[in-house]
Amino acid sequence: MKTPRQSRIHIICFLDGSPGHEKQTLGIIRALEKRVNVKTTKIKIARRSFWQTFLGIVRLNLPICTNNGMKIVKPDLIIGTGSRTHLSILHCKKKFNIPAVTCMAPDPIFRFRFDICFVPVHDGLEQKGNIILTVGPPNCSINKKQHRKNCGLILIGGIDRKSHRWNSSELKLKTENIVKRKPETQWLISSSPRTPDDMILMLEEISRRYLNVTFYNFKDTEPGWVEQQYDISATVWVTADSVSMIFEALTAGCKVGVLPVDWKKQTNKFLQGITYLEERGFILPYERWFNQNGTWVDHDNLNEAQRCADTILKRWWPTNLQ
Repeated sequence: MKTPRQSRIHIICFLDGSPGHEKQTLGIIRALEKRVNVKTTKIKIARRSFWQTFLGIVRLNLPICTNNGMKIVKPDLIIGTGSRTHLSILHCKKKFNIPAVTCMAPDPIFRFRFDICFVPVHDGLEQKGNIILTVGPPNCSINKKQHRKNCGLILIGGIDRKSHRWNSSELKLKTENIVKRKPETQWLISSSPRTPDDMILMLEEISRRYLNVTFYNFKDTEPGWVEQQYDISATVWVTADSVSMIFEALTAGCKVGVLPVDWKKQTNKFLQGITYLEERGFILPYERWFNQNGTWVDHDNLNEAQRCADTILKRWWPTNLQ
């Protein structure tokens, strides 16, 4: 499928409405735009019923190509993230015979049909065939190298009964320890959709008590707010359950500390991902920082979106990397 150098690559990206999934897809596309002129067509995918999904799988396995209702100009590449996008991606690939790329691991019945699956190393798959491992999910963050030494950010996650036990009082204490130990830093604290009400009240109390703290409820922030804070915050603390934000802050070039949560299973894939980062010096755990005066160490810049984009170009349009 290799082609000569192209003046423009037309990409169709399928979006499922999940901000986390869409950041992965759009992060790769934006990274491609740094190397080549890209035309992007975005298609929103609605949730399918059981029977719609079943019929979609049947049509995918027919020897003939069915129209499937898609009226689009032939693209050069298809990309999407999330299980809801997979059938649409694969029908489009079948119709146009073009490369199909996804992030995260699709169900085994679909996985072999993709040309590339960018899968986080913490998912536990082996890199082989069409599986390419990444250090966490690609994202839209950019290291603009505009961080201010006296600016810090604390991002608080919340309840997920399947993965961890949440203790608001413990996290309040740890958050206070951070702002008290670094009084010269102006701290912004923000919640998330999963943050329980009692935690929000505690964060508001911290904001009233300390002059160097401002609290922003996530409901009062505009889209893109957290990315703006990554740009200027030299240090970012994130609760361990907010794994995507850990990778976003690292990609933005911030020093990242991790506030612990009580994981229900030591085999939790997000815990495995955090352990991977800790062992390689990407992050600083709270306990090491507080009890052992641990400090951040230099590490390689993390930009998985760019690495994914360059992998795509190397595979199908290598001359665009020259």
